[in-house]
Amino acid sequence: MEIFLTVALLVTAAVGANIVYTIFPRIPLAFYQIGAGLLLAVVPTFEHFDLEPELFMLLIISPLMFNDGQSTNYSLLMRRIRAVLSLAVGLAMVTIIVGGFIAHLFWANISMALMFALAAIVAPTDSVAVESITNSIEVPEHVMAALKNESLFNDASGIVAFSLAINAFNTGHFSVGSSIQHFLVVFLGGILLGIILGILLVWLRLFFQQKSLDIIAILLPFNLLTPFIVYLLAEHLGLSGILAVVACGVVHGVQRSRLRLTSTENQIVTRTTWNVVTDLLNGFVFVLLGASLPNVWRNLSRSDTAALPKLITVAISLYLLMFILRFAWSQLNLVRMHDTRHKRNTLKESLVLALGGVHGTITLAMAFSLPLTINGQAFPERNAIIFVAGIIILTSLIIPTIVMPLILPHKSDPYTDDEVEKLVNGMVDFAIDRLKTTEANSTLLAPVIETLNSQKGSPAPTDTKVVHQLLAESEEAQTEAITELIENGTVDRTFGWKYNRVQMIQTQFAFQNPFQRVLLWAKLVGYRFFPGLAKHQRAKQVAHWQAKKADWQKAHPEDQRAIEPGRQLPARQNQSDRLPAPIHDVHQHQDRFSRKQIHNIKQNQTSEKKKQLLNTMKELESAGYNAVMLYLSSVENEENRSEINVIRHYYMVRHNRFSQSDTKNETESELFIRAFQFEYTYVQGTASQQDLSPELVSTLQQKISMDQLVYMQSNG
Repeated sequence: MEIFLTVALLVTAAVGANIVYTIFPRIPLAFYQIGAGLLLAVVPTFEHFDLEPELFMLLIISPLMFNDGQSTNYSLLMRRIRAVLSLAVGLAMVTIIVGGFIAHLFWANISMALMFALAAIVAPTDSVAVESITNSIEVPEHVMAALKNESLFNDASGIVAFSLAINAFNTGHFSVGSSIQHFLVVFLGGILLGIILGILLVWLRLFFQQKSLDIIAILLPFNLLTPFIVYLLAEHLGLSGILAVVACGVVHGVQRSRLRLTSTENQIVTRTTWNVVTDLLNGFVFVLLGASLPNVWRNLSRSDTAALPKLITVAISLYLLMFILRFAWSQLNLVRMHDTRHKRNTLKESLVLALGGVHGTITLAMAFSLPLTINGQAFPERNAIIFVAGIIILTSLIIPTIVMPLILPHKSDPYTDDEVEKLVNGMVDFAIDRLKTTEANSTLLAPVIETLNSQKGSPAPTDTKVVHQLLAESEEAQTEAITELIENGTVDRTFGWKYNRVQMIQTQFAFQNPFQRVLLWAKLVGYRFFPGLAKHQRAKQVAHWQAKKADWQKAHPEDQRAIEPGRQLPARQNQSDRLPAPIHDVHQHQDRFSRKQIHNIKQNQTSEKKKQLLNTMKELESAGYNAVMLYLSSVENEENRSEINVIRHYYMVRHNRFSQSDTKNETESELFIRAFQFEYTYVQGTASQQDLSPELVSTLQQKISMDQLVYMQSNG
């Protein structure tokens, strides 16, 4: 129960930070996550929270690194492999060696081995943290690529150097030759093992697909468990688990790029799942940092608060050292970030590379992996080292957040959300209008139009007066269709009128405000106690409908067909006066008649009678529904489209609940295929006429593709 509560609180904190960041995006997300962690520290569960480094590396770091690996472009990585090794190995080792000596100058009473361990802790960088603080600015693409690739491999450099330093501190012996040999074995061995395991796991995945086992329930858990299996096996063999996971991820990325058009559903579900998982895990990292800092501060304050200025000095000195080394490394052209070999790095690029050395996940994990005891005694200065690492993490986040916007341009969005929403609405309306010109059957079109309207964003504002006018006309169309069945003797007169009356009452209840519902109930009660009034009202309605039918047939003597419900209904009222009054819930009363009537049938009639009455109800429902759809289709235009959609949605939901039919005919599927093609046509035509940005066109086309895929998979 405690584990569940801990995970639930972490998820809540990460999601809460994302919500606040969405509302106030000017501050980087990482700071909101750290703040959420500080709030968690007040909860008793996190009051004395200490990060478990083994679990942290296994459960958080390994899946993050695996996903980074499988998201990496293999060809670009190989093209820039020299730059990657220069930053991830060369610069990392120089930083650890020089940083150890500098830290020892300020902290002379601590063993040199521990100072090298401290330098190894703060050497790795975190590309996720860089992206968090650069969301609103334009970072040169080649510089960001160098930072991402560096963070894939310098984690292992820091971890291996850290383990060597801790081992030297424990034993008191340090051999340069054996240390280099150990480093190469752990580093290269981890990469080799990751490649081998990646090939084997990819082969196993392809084997599943060949045996028709490429179902989500098999491949998704298999893919999610891969980083944990690889990491545990590599660590068990004494190799770098992080590098093994990264290498395995790169192999999976190569395989995924080769199979882009196979197992589409699996790839979409897998990618979406990984996006959700990595977003949560990245949030956990900084939430855990915030939750851990208060406990570190309490432990440090109990031991020696007088050393606080010295610790801050060490932290700032190490950060400045790493900044200077990164800047000089780029200016001396020891790392080539450009694809063009002879092009040198500019001052701005070097400055961005130096500022981009942000620290986060691995630094935090290694700091907390310092042992609690050594040789039966408390590990010296453990809390102080963790505190220094925490200060460096915060400093590396704060400085770029302030400086980078001053030297880099702000990111200009190629389009706005309002532009996307406007074009999507136009796209859907265009497809619906084209379908109406090619398909005359409004009953077949109704569910297609209803589904296409769900593509739109926020619903368009509706005029309450217009909605109620359309509703009254729709009810009249429904009543005329039911009257035809009654007059032709198709259904029992008493049952038909009862059905129609109850359906109209429920519709009125669905769209009326509470005061109007009270008046309607009073009217119904009056009919209950004075049945003569009800008969008189029904007679008036029958006379009205018969008169309208006679007028229409007189005006159209050449057309001997039965009157088309809705065709001769009065035109809708002028909607110049818009009313912002909301439309009330249109679902809460719409199926009450069906449930009550079916319940009575089950209680009082024989099974044959039940079946007969149910069939009659279905016939009445279909006739009324078809008449309403025909009417709505005949009066729909650009001005009343949103109001028509409200009425259509109500009758569609009622009809679907009543009929309980989930079958999709081939004609409907063809209509959807044509609709999606019309949407593509609209996007292409609008792009050429209005000169839309390529990013906006791509976004619209991706939306159509995803909607089409979702429809085909859910109705295939």
